[in-house]
Amino acid sequence: MSFLTDEERLQYRVEPTPEVVRAARETIYQHELSIDAIEERIQGLLNQVRDLRYEQAKHRAAIERCSGILTLARRLPGELLIKIFGHCVEDGWTPAPLVVSHVCSAWRRAALSPKVWSHVYVRCDDANVLDRTQFWLKMAAGADLHVTFVVSWRITQREINRLMALLSTRRAQWRSLRIEVDSAQHGEFVLAQCQGTFPELREVNIKTSASTPDGDDIDGASDLLRLADTFSAERAPRLTMVSYASTIIPAVPIFPTHIRHLDLRIQDSLNQRPLSAASIIGILEPLTELRTLTLSMPFIYLHPYVPETEESFRFVSLPNLTSLTVYGPTDLNELLPHIHAPILRHLHLRSLEDLGYRQQPVGPSLMQFLDSSTPPLELLELHDIDLAPETFAACFVALPNLRELRLHESSISDATVQLLNGPRGLCPRLRKLDFRWCGMLRGRALVDLVRSRLVVDDLAGPVSDPIEEVGVINCAFVLEEDVLDLARMTVCRIVTRDADDYCRSTGCCSNARYRTRLRLRHMDELAGRDKRNLRLVL
Repeated sequence: MSFLTDEERLQYRVEPTPEVVRAARETIYQHELSIDAIEERIQGLLNQVRDLRYEQAKHRAAIERCSGILTLARRLPGELLIKIFGHCVEDGWTPAPLVVSHVCSAWRRAALSPKVWSHVYVRCDDANVLDRTQFWLKMAAGADLHVTFVVSWRITQREINRLMALLSTRRAQWRSLRIEVDSAQHGEFVLAQCQGTFPELREVNIKTSASTPDGDDIDGASDLLRLADTFSAERAPRLTMVSYASTIIPAVPIFPTHIRHLDLRIQDSLNQRPLSAASIIGILEPLTELRTLTLSMPFIYLHPYVPETEESFRFVSLPNLTSLTVYGPTDLNELLPHIHAPILRHLHLRSLEDLGYRQQPVGPSLMQFLDSSTPPLELLELHDIDLAPETFAACFVALPNLRELRLHESSISDATVQLLNGPRGLCPRLRKLDFRWCGMLRGRALVDLVRSRLVVDDLAGPVSDPIEEVGVINCAFVLEEDVLDLARMTVCRIVTRDADDYCRSTGCCSNARYRTRLRLRHMDELAGRDKRNLRLVL
């Protein structure tokens, strides 16, 4: 039985008539027209999107340009940019003037300042060093010049002469000169080319191995003997600072006698020349104008430190010295009795040895120095140097003007600190304390000290100054409650100072060497203390 109508049977079983074909084709054509119209609309919309994207990109580029104008770097005054670029060069980034000039027009204008080019770094081994130096001097124009001249063993005397002749044409602009050479001979070559006067020169830094080509050590053969004459008071009247780093100590005086600041650093050396008190005294004797003196001697040296004998004992008088720093083997501090510094205000004694709980040679030398010079010391720093309790007490008695006390890895006891207590305590002008790795000191002793100096005394006479600042780093028995009590009464500092901090420059307070060493020492020293405190150390 069929359910299809006659018309449907004709549609599916019979071939379509021409009218049906025409109707189908007409329908297809209309749909194609509609599709084309839709595609055209789509393309139009896509074109509009592209136009809108382009407009959007232009607005974003305009925003970036405006944002660039508003950034801090673009708004910095040119004078400040010049200072920043200059600091970059000082810190060792010598191509800074060339690099920063490619950032933007404002930076380029600042980079063209002669001050930015004032640090002239001449490394003789570099390719095209002569052309580069000429360009640098041209850009520096009339600015003060800070010259660094680095010479390796490969460089000939002729090359040194050619470069120094170029630099010497601007010697009237030299503000500082740094010379780094591999041998004393090369250093002499450089100094020989420093002719004429240096009216603006303030500072000279020299680093040399000070060794002769054949290794012989005839008196003075390994020293820069031209140094004193080259930069004498007549030729460099404004020179105040000399820094000299070498592998051996000079055998004869080589420094200009009118300088006010000397930094003498002798590095680890196996040279035959001994490290002796006589040589150091001989170097210092002519330097009566010194204000500050730093002596840094090596730990590794072929010969031990040679002290002066009682028969040949002599003084070196430094009447204008206000700051003295001695860093080296502990027995180097035996040099102190040989120095007469009546107006010394800052004394820094630093040892690079670990000789255990007591370092007896330091105490007598320090006291002999204080007794003979009677300096008005305001700052005393003992770094890795310990004193016996009776020496601490005598030292405090001899320092009525002391304002700041710094102790690093000291076994100072609570009883010794108590000598400073009260309105009539020792060191009445003491205002600042800095204790680091002081394993025996309890926090309560510091709290009692600060509190006792706040007590008002009705008795007549001078009263001790209050403690203004307490620094505590890695002191095992200074507890949290002690820090809180100290913070209520004064400035309690648990971080290093921003400047003038030896530990900050060396990183020693974070050095594992101290932690390991102090664990062993404290376990022996504190065996009688209760377990809770011992756990604080470990």
